[in-house]
Amino acid sequence: MAAFDHTLIAPAPQSIATTRDTVGRWLTAGTVANTLMAGTYVAFSTVVMPLLGTKGDADFVHSMQQINTNIENPLFFAVFTAALVAPAVAAWRLRKRGGGTTLRWAVAALALYTTTVLTTSGINVPLNEMLAGAGSVDPGKTRADFETTWNIWNGIRAVLSTAAAVAMVKATRVYRRNHA
Repeated sequence: MAAFDHTLIAPAPQSIATTRDTVGRWLTAGTVANTLMAGTYVAFSTVVMPLLGTKGDADFVHSMQQINTNIENPLFFAVFTAALVAPAVAAWRLRKRGGGTTLRWAVAALALYTTTVLTTSGINVPLNEMLAGAGSVDPGKTRADFETTWNIWNGIRAVLSTAAAVAMVKATRVYRRNHA
């Protein structure tokens, strides 16, 4: 019996605790990232675009071109990506542990935010690229081709990403309550 190594048995509770803490960190990261993205889309819908709507066509086009250039930065892309990756990783880890209500909330958040990513890449980014390539030849036509459609789909992104943030909050709260 002296040859029996008890350390092979002892690490199990610590590894379960580490896995639990890791899931909690992924859920928290997903909550923060989704909330930041929701705030970005809501701010555009409620502040930025209404303000730009008061500008003349040339000023509107020029301002949106500058905004689109400046928003493409490492911090924005990190948050944009984390809002997708963190719920996915949390859901994957939760699935491996049997799922439950927390998993359902995390998957709901993932599905909602994935829809915003698809909307962004399929509608808003192409409109931004059209705007960037338009220059200042005919700002009235450029604005007419851009503004209404972009605003509608940004509003949809705002609603979906807000719902994703709420689902992440719910997933995190359920998880913390069940694993405190």
